[in-house]
This record gives sequence, structure tokens and C-alpha cells, in this order.
Amino acid sequence: LAGGVLLLLVASAAAGRFDAGRSAVLATELEAIGLSSASIKAEATTMGEWIVALRRRLHKTPELMYDLTETAAIVREVLDELKIPYKYPVASHGIVATIGSGKQPVIALRSDMDALPVNEEVMEGTADFVSQRPGKMHACGHDAHMAMLLAAAKLLKAREKTLTGTVQLVFQPAEEGGAGGLAMLLEGVSDSTDNVKRIFGMHVWPWLPTGSFGMKSGPIMAGAGSFEVVVKGKGGHAAAGVGMGVVDPTVAVAAAITSLQSIVAREVAPTDQAVVSVTMIHGGDAYNVIPAQVTFGGTLRAFSRTTYDLIERRTKEIIQHTAAAHGCDVDMFFTSFADDCLKTTGLPGAFASGCTYPPVVNDNDMFFLSHGAATSLVGAEFVKEATATMGGEDFAYFAEKVPANFVYLGIGNAAKNTTVGLHSPSFKLDEDALALGAALHVTTALHALHDLGGLSTAKFEL
Repeated sequence: LAGGVLLLLVASAAAGRFDAGRSAVLATELEAIGLSSASIKAEATTMGEWIVALRRRLHKTPELMYDLTETAAIVREVLDELKIPYKYPVASHGIVATIGSGKQPVIALRSDMDALPVNEEVMEGTADFVSQRPGKMHACGHDAHMAMLLAAAKLLKAREKTLTGTVQLVFQPAEEGGAGGLAMLLEGVSDSTDNVKRIFGMHVWPWLPTGSFGMKSGPIMAGAGSFEVVVKGKGGHAAAGVGMGVVDPTVAVAAAITSLQSIVAREVAPTDQAVVSVTMIHGGDAYNVIPAQVTFGGTLRAFSRTTYDLIERRTKEIIQHTAAAHGCDVDMFFTSFADDCLKTTGLPGAFASGCTYPPVVNDNDMFFLSHGAATSLVGAEFVKEATATMGGEDFAYFAEKVPANFVYLGIGNAAKNTTVGLHSPSFKLDEDALALGAALHVTTALHALHDLGGLSTAKFEL
């Protein structure tokens, strides 16, 4: 495995077109060699207290972006206890662990690691493990993602003798705007000689009930970027200065923002979806003074790079020409799809990075494989059709390189008050879902490896 580095260069051809029938065959064959989904789910359930304790430990000490010293130390401590080798650091504090033979076929499971700059509200039942770091909180469930992937590591390690292929466990920094997925790809593939064949990711989802999964083929999360524009005029008195050389950037900004609303309505195909949202405006600090400049910014979203490129281009053109029509100059800052976006300098302070996240697009075959694995765990009734969301997620960088599937894990339970949305200071997680998430990681990995010929046919016994 080229020293254990992340092997993601070129997407390989799938073993064959998938459908529900193929997935059912895989489940039956795995059961015949002692790797049934029921047994994995049962063992994961017995690990429930271990998983919850680990998640709570991670929850107490949230860290942001690439600054994950303590978080990475906890993950590595568990991997060391499980005697699982890993490469560290990758992209600052990222980790790539390896279970199995070290040979092909190689599949990967991914978890993000970073928290958010949010002040956590103490909720009923959370006082014992609330964030100990003011202004920082695992408000997007990445603590749960790490705990579930480490639980999956424990389950897979116990079955390592059955793996003639390899499972990589990817612990990724800086998902929350820092494009950590891209950073890991750029660093991890530099000396790779082989390729991951498939990769899978998971996100806790308060809008689905605990005990269920949400899945969708094709686009499931949007490409997401940011922009900030400074419109420059000539400031002066709000009354006496008009007609005396004052150029009002406020009027130019108002006209530009109004014109931007036509992009989605009149330039994006009715069968497509996109977002052009202006979310902040700053200008002036006196009632009788026209400011010299006004700053505004927002976000662009789309389910394909093509549509994103369209709305970005038209946003730039409309702002540029509208400002010029009002006698103003502009400085524009837009995030980018470019591979060197992490090196961008001179960005506005609010930008987490210079990167636009690509859309997350699930491979159809990997969707069916994952759907079959989930169905074998909970039954078809609890595998829901997910609705694509305009939220962004940098798992997209992996999914553009390798056949991939990204799944939602339901954590919604009204009785436990775990239906509050992600990124909220009152976000709360139904920890009963964690064992099921770990079981899906393992079951999906085994389905993927078995389909690629990466498992021994000898019957497994604990």
C-alpha cells in the first residue's frame, strides 16, 4: 500500500452493474461464510457503551479545521489499542489506517474530524459531556462519525483474517470549509502506485428517524462556494455631496443584488436547481454620509459543476457591469474549484479557504451496493429515499476520483429532542444510532470487498 498512504488516483471500473438482486446475492454469500449482517449488527450493539463513551470523550474536546492535535491523539490512541497500523500525519492531522492484507482490492471508509465555532447549549442529558472549550462544538456530528468509524475498525480488525483485500480508514480534517478532503488527496497520492477501488461515507441526519438510513443515487449534496464583493464609489455628504462628485456605491449594490435574482429564475434550466444567495451587506456608519465603499457577499450552490460555473460566471458579470453602470469599481473574491485553491492568498477573513466544494454525486453501482448492505441490516422499510440538499460536503473530492456512496444515518427522535438541525448550538444526537452506523460501515465494506474478490471463502468464526 505504498507505505500506507491514501491511494486515490484513478477510478477503477466497477466489478459489474449493480441492482437490488446483486446486493441480495452478496448478503446471502456473506452469511454463508459467517459474515452475516445480523451477526455484525448484534456485535455492534454489544459495543454500544464503548462507542458512546468514545463519542462523548471526543465531544468534550472539539477542535477546528486543521488544528486537531488532541482529536487526532484520541483517534490514534484507539487505533494503537486495536493494533491497527496507520499513517500520520496526512494533511496536518489527518490519519489513514489500514486493516487487511495490504493488497488489492482496496476500499475505503471515511470520517471527518473537525468541529464548529459554535457555543454549545447545555441540553437535557448532555451536561456530563458538554464541550469544555467555549466557542467550539461538535455541532455537525463529526465526533459521532469518528466514534462509528473506530467501532467499525474494531469489528473489522476482529475479522481481519477473512480479508484478502484491504480496508482503509480515512480520518479527515477540515471538512467545515477547509477542504480537508482535497488536502488529503493532494498529499496522500503523491507517491501512490495503486488505487482505492471504492469509498464510502456517512453523515448523521436529524431529519430522519433513528433506526433508518437515507440514500440516493446521483447528486445528494450541492457544490458550494462563497463570494465577497467590495463596490467602490466616492463618499461624501448624503445631501450636499450629491451631484458634486459623490458616487454612491449603495445604489450600485442594491441594483446588483436585485439583478442577481434573475440568474436562477431565468438562466438555470427549470429542470435543474441552483442557489444564488446574498447573505451579508456592510456599508457606512453615519446617517448623513454616503460611504466610499460597500461590501456584500453570499453563497452559490448547484448540483453540477456545469451549472455552478454558469451561475458563478453570471454573478461576476452582473456585478461587474452593474457597478460600472453606476460609476463604481469592484474587487471580487470568489472561491474556486481549482486544485490549488488551498494556496489562495488575500482572501476575505470570513473565508475558511479559497475552495469551492464540488457536488457530492453518488455512483449508481455503489448506491445499490450500499442500499443492499443497509437493507440487510434494517430491512427495506427503514432505508429511505434521501432528498438531495443544497448543503455542501467535501466528501465530494473523494467521490470525484473513486466510485463512492454517501449515506445519511437517522438520529431523529422527538422524545430525546434530537431533531434540531445541524450546526445549531442546541444540536443533540441520539446515541442509540451509533452502533447501527458502525454496523453499516462494516457491512458495506464487506459487501464491497466480497464483490471485488477481496474476502476469503473460508467460514469465519469469532
